[in-house]
Amino acid sequence: MSDFAATLGGIFSNPNFYFTVLSTTVPILLATLGCAIAENAGSTNMAEEGIMILAAFFGVIGAAYTGSVWIGLLVAVVVGAVMGLMIAYFALYLKVDIILVGIAVNLIGSGLSAFLMYVITGDRSATTSLHSGTLPTISIPGLSDIPFIGTIISNQSVLAWIAYLAIPVMSFLLYKTKLGLRIRSVGENPDAASSVGVSVNRTKMAALVISGILGGLAGAYLSMSYLPYFSKGMSGGRGYIALAATAMANNTPVGSFGTSLLFGFFYALSTYSSTLGIPDQLVTTLPYVATLVGLVIFAINVQRKERKMLHESGGGHSSKAQQVADASEA
Repeated sequence: MSDFAATLGGIFSNPNFYFTVLSTTVPILLATLGCAIAENAGSTNMAEEGIMILAAFFGVIGAAYTGSVWIGLLVAVVVGAVMGLMIAYFALYLKVDIILVGIAVNLIGSGLSAFLMYVITGDRSATTSLHSGTLPTISIPGLSDIPFIGTIISNQSVLAWIAYLAIPVMSFLLYKTKLGLRIRSVGENPDAASSVGVSVNRTKMAALVISGILGGLAGAYLSMSYLPYFSKGMSGGRGYIALAATAMANNTPVGSFGTSLLFGFFYALSTYSSTLGIPDQLVTTLPYVATLVGLVIFAINVQRKERKMLHESGGGHSSKAQQVADASEA
């Protein structure tokens, strides 16, 4: 037992472990932020898993055939935006249940990427035969020289920095802009928002497109930073974990960072399972156990919101509608 504690202490005192925590957090954080903005608009984006897979695949293909990793990143972002737009079209205009649309996108993402990978490369598991490259890393002068901390934050991918900068950007968007107020008001009460001239469908569409873009960035990170190639099923359920992380974070950007970091910690710990002397199968279940806990919290939050809605008066909604109207006139 003392040897196990000593080994665990050694892991937690190693700055490389925390470097891994930040690295493994990035795709979960981007997907969680995507789910959060969709939820704020009253839409559940179940498709982050499929968006990540498709963006990861097409990003690699774009980078390999153009010779530019930046074009590959752009392709991944465009794929995410198009998928978000497609989800919005089916859910908002064709009136298909958005949960079913999300499940369909996830299935399409898994199957289509595997099929096209075999057609293009002749390989059924990974695109290792393609030279797609990786996105550059960033090391800030001065900070990288700081003991311990420098090791943690140095040489993180440019997408990692984008992901962490996205937290204050998303907070500003949701709470300080007209679009953010409309997104939140539509998510809280679409009838009240519509009564003051806000287009509910357009607002939800904007939120879902942004959600898709963030999912596209998450996919690009997996195949162009975390690994230098695309492999079948490389998202590893992170899109579903993002849903749980969003619920635990109460759909807030700052909360999304905290819950994503928790899942990233478990993922990082699973990579050190061999040094702990315990089966890696046991450690790798930790993120999914945490997901189940998150889903329980999600169910509790839903019940609380339903009870709150039953006790809310019409005046509260009118107040929100007035805020939207004032913002529109500003």
